[in-house]
Amino acid sequence: MKTNKTKTYSGPVRLFLPVLLLSIAILTGTAYGCKETETVSADIEEGYGNNPRSAVPDELVGYWIAGVSSISNFWGYNGSYQGPANEIAVGYMLYKDGRVKEYFYYTSTSTYCRTQVLGYKQGTVKIDIEARKFEVYYANGHYRSFNTCGSSNPPGFGETKQYTSAELSPAKKTNLNNWTIQVVNDKQTLVVPIGDGEVQYYVKSTEPQK
Repeated sequence: MKTNKTKTYSGPVRLFLPVLLLSIAILTGTAYGCKETETVSADIEEGYGNNPRSAVPDELVGYWIAGVSSISNFWGYNGSYQGPANEIAVGYMLYKDGRVKEYFYYTSTSTYCRTQVLGYKQGTVKIDIEARKFEVYYANGHYRSFNTCGSSNPPGFGETKQYTSAELSPAKKTNLNNWTIQVVNDKQTLVVPIGDGEVQYYVKSTEPQK
């Protein structure tokens, strides 16, 4: 099977990430191409579901993360308030046999109030090399949210909650289309167009601990 050639880019990197809340849902599509993996043992399959999947090419195996931060927006260099600051990141851990884990992190800070969401999902991935399509199907997952204003904590603060069926497959899935593997500023990078001429950069990294 033919794979994409690695490209090299030496210019500055700008990170663009669509607004994400508790789950990521992009317009659905149908992928064609790569032969799906054969059934593996039940202990490997446990918790990952029976949704469509395919073998993951070696160049995509591993953990890929994209994120943005605007901490500097909160306080200016002159000490004046500049508006709410936020950080957002999403990462995918891809396994050779078609399993996938998704990690999601979001924070927003405004004066004395802070919102934080930590999400985790697992499922399967189907990748079409020739069409450059990447589909993630979610089988289950959970998240924790922290919302504080000063010293007050609302009910449910920090509790682990399960994603509902409306936030999992088949109701939801993630599509990354027209992706390429490039070397950006000397780092292995998964580059994905996100519309309006912008692209999202997923950098090869180390999988976080849940």
